[in-house]
Amino acid sequence: MARLRVKIGVIGAGAVGGTLARLLAKLGHQVSIANSRGPESLTALATEIGASSASMVDAAQAAEIVIVAIPTKAVADLPQSLFANVPGSVVVVDTGNYHPELRDGRIDAIDRGMLDSEWVAQQIGRPVIKAFNNILATSLREGSCERDDGADRSLGRGRFG
Repeated sequence: MARLRVKIGVIGAGAVGGTLARLLAKLGHQVSIANSRGPESLTALATEIGASSASMVDAAQAAEIVIVAIPTKAVADLPQSLFANVPGSVVVVDTGNYHPELRDGRIDAIDRGMLDSEWVAQQIGRPVIKAFNNILATSLREGSCERDDGADRSLGRGRFG
């Protein structure tokens, strides 16, 4: 049986975005990776992992799934036209978590009770699905989540490498 090959745009090349891009490319998906510094800054990483580097707009427009893997505060800085020409059928996945003390500063709407996923959706003008926001990049890379008691909650190496 042929494996489904999905076009995936990953916006953000940090720990989570880079790890997801690597794992998804390894599974045979067509992955475009983008960041705020431009495609030239990702050429070596893209070549290493079997993906292509792209602008954020190109990565979103070429994808069937877009993974936004950037700090919450950076969502407001995404290009306004990022999803302008992207079909409504494209799924947008948000991997972020709001960390006001750690990196994001204060975002009033979230502090007043708005869900961070709702805030992200409002900023980009598209509904989002939260995923990969409850797991560390190292656990994604290693394929498991070890609990404090030493028990393993496997993610299944067959799915992620």
